[in-house]
Amino acid sequence: SLTFAALVLLQRLKARFPTARGSSSHRLFVSAFMLAPKSWSIVTQGMFQLREINQMEREMCQYLEWE
Repeated sequence: SLTFAALVLLQRLKARFPTARGSSSHRLFVSAFMLAPKSWSIVTQGMFQLREINQMEREMCQYLEWE
C-alpha cells in the first residue's frame, strides 16, 4: 500500500505537471516513496486527517520503542 500511495502522488504530479521528468524516473519514484507515508490521508479517502495519521505513527513508534 505504500507503493500505491507513491503511485498516487506520481499520478497527481503528472496531472499537474505533464512534462515533469526530474533527472530520472527513478528519482521521482524514490521521492514519492519517501513522501507517501504522509499521503495516507489521500489513500484513506478522508477517513483520517493528516494530524491523526501523524499521531498514529508516533504511537506505533512508541509501542515498538522505535528510536
